[in-house]
Amino acid sequence: MDRVEKFNQLRKNTEFDIVIIGGGATGLGCAVDAASRGYKTLLVEKYDFAKGTSSRSTKLVHGGVRYLAQGNIHLVREALLERGRMLHNAPHVCHALGFVVPVYSFWDKCYYGFGLMLYDFLSAKFSLGKTKVLSKSETLDYLPDLDAVGLKGGILYYDGQFDDSRLAVNLAQTAVDNDAVKFFNCNEFFSSISKTKI
Repeated sequence: MDRVEKFNQLRKNTEFDIVIIGGGATGLGCAVDAASRGYKTLLVEKYDFAKGTSSRSTKLVHGGVRYLAQGNIHLVREALLERGRMLHNAPHVCHALGFVVPVYSFWDKCYYGFGLMLYDFLSAKFSLGKTKVLSKSETLDYLPDLDAVGLKGGILYYDGQFDDSRLAVNLAQTAVDNDAVKFFNCNEFFSSISKTKI
């Protein structure tokens, strides 16, 4: 991704089908999608890839477990499928990660146990690991510093984790490989925009 070369491409190109402002996760994803479909694509980023909101992500590729409690099964299923595709397409930057939810009542053990087993079931072939209801001693094996007073056990379930900055660079490389033009400094871009028909 040679910046000077891309700047020269910008000067030579007189028209773009799509101009994307912002090189975060969404902007980069849109650039890959547009460029891979054959659209003349320009991405404008003021600083660097994934520097803004994307740099403050949780680093989790979660399947929307929080939406399960809201009863939004469709959204959970959609997020789980997206998580599965991401782990399948980018295994070099994504991996499964186990979580243990400690529970202090039998009701919570049943509630979270059933909910997270449903979460696992909804992921179908994209499951990252089998959800397991843990005894008190098993939970303390995973979380030895946990307050054991009143502890009834825990639930082990799996979600994904990823390296967001590496994925951002990979998306940028993929967009460039599909002939997208990237431009990093907005001030330079807007000073030269009068010469470029968009």
